Amino acid sequence: MNQTKAALHALPSGLINRLCRSKATRLSLKQMYTLGRHVLESKSQGALAIPAVFLHQELPIRLSHALKMLNSNSLPINMADMPNFQSIFASYLEDISMITQMPKPSTPQLEEEFTALLRNLEQRHKIKILAISKGFRELMDNVQRQCIEQDSHNNSLFYHNGKGWTIDPQADRAIQTFFNRFYTINLGTRLLIGEHLALHDRGLNLVQRVNPLAISKRAIRDAQKVCAAHYGQSAPSVLIHTPNPDISTTYVDEFLHRNIYELLKNAMRATCETHLNNGSPVSLGLSSSSTSSSRSKLPPVKLVLVDGGEDVTIKISDEGGGMALSEMDKIWSYVHSGDSSSLRQSSSSNTAARSQQQEVPKTTTTTTPFQPSAPNTSALLTSDVSSTKTEPRNVLRTADSMTVMGGLASEAKDYLDLPLNGSGHGLPLARLIARYFGGDLSLISMEGYGTDSYLSLFRDDDHLENFPEVDEEMAVEIDVFVNEFMDEPSSSSLSSQAGYEYLNNLEQQRPSSSTSPRK
Repeated sequence: MNQTKAALHALPSGLINRLCRSKATRLSLKQMYTLGRHVLESKSQGALAIPAVFLHQELPIRLSHALKMLNSNSLPINMADMPNFQSIFASYLEDISMITQMPKPSTPQLEEEFTALLRNLEQRHKIKILAISKGFRELMDNVQRQCIEQDSHNNSLFYHNGKGWTIDPQADRAIQTFFNRFYTINLGTRLLIGEHLALHDRGLNLVQRVNPLAISKRAIRDAQKVCAAHYGQSAPSVLIHTPNPDISTTYVDEFLHRNIYELLKNAMRATCETHLNNGSPVSLGLSSSSTSSSRSKLPPVKLVLVDGGEDVTIKISDEGGGMALSEMDKIWSYVHSGDSSSLRQSSSSNTAARSQQQEVPKTTTTTTPFQPSAPNTSALLTSDVSSTKTEPRNVLRTADSMTVMGGLASEAKDYLDLPLNGSGHGLPLARLIARYFGGDLSLISMEGYGTDSYLSLFRDDDHLENFPEVDEEMAVEIDVFVNEFMDEPSSSSLSSQAGYEYLNNLEQQRPSSSTSPRK
């Protein structure tokens, strides 16, 4: 019996079933912030034992809920058909086994050992989420390919609408519901791990008092950088307006930066695609004398930041042509977003679209400076095309936005390395992040003109995590599945070992790096 099987068989009988039936302890931003400040201000290694003991009890419950979702029958496809599913499942069980077999980390020495385990678990978690993302994409691609090759109009997932193959709306909703729930569980689990590692390793809170204006400016720089790299010229400028530049709220810095960055990136891309013709701006009624050659001649993106009584809200507006009303629901789809949007096209169109997406300009840029405006409540930021150097570089393609969704601690900035488009499920995941502590993300589009995005942060820092509730039926199913898995013949361990090799290969490919909105 190999080490993995030994660890799994060391689990007490019925433990997974009990964990699956247990409710997660949902925390608020205020609780995380207060505890983090207490740990940091005490300057005592023993103070870290408080959150460590909580995680020792809480993480097995949250990991078991992820297992429960993977064994769910709520999807229109069988997740067990996904490549390397057995290995992913075994890895979750092994994580639970490692935590539950470790003594309660109530002393400084045990807390150090537990923190070392958390570092390992965080890395393992990244690999699993990447494997699930890639595996699901492969599974969906295989189903779609069979539809096209067999020309089957009776498939339960895809149908031909006369123009091309598209996903059945009911199946798409079921997939969206499943992954909304699964990745929300992932988000909460990674947040807890990341918070403890930040306290222990870096002496800081992930949950802190943040200034949305400062974070917006950082996100603007980063979005302009990737946009300029993609198109080989200056990105659209961004006009910021806020009646109160000193707005602050309790939140997770990385959550807010990621969401603003995602919305700005989409707005800049839409603006460039609409107003560039063969790489040159179309006529916008601007003369060369009225606009500096170092500033973009594209319509500016507008960012409005306001401090309401209940919410802090950020509106990002563009003149990128907008979307048809019939297309709006698809922006939240895990099937239609990113590269999977090709599902709506014919097989020949798919091939052309995929080859076109590979032709990403290989450029590198330096961060463009801010250009302050007159002293008022607005600031105009522009990109300087002279600071953009067109040099060959490797464009990172292997990382997926599902992997960066709880991208805290060591993986906090991976999403900045993704290309401008075709990088995955940015908007669906951004909405999950926004809703996790009672906020929301919504879009209103005017076809033929542009899109307004509204990102709201709930001011009530007592609002608990939007962690999914326990499903009793799933708990029973998972217990049966675990028992069958543990009793498999030794031949199955070979496929499991091959699966772990697959997960290790995914890790080597990764770039190195330091439901309802409010209830």
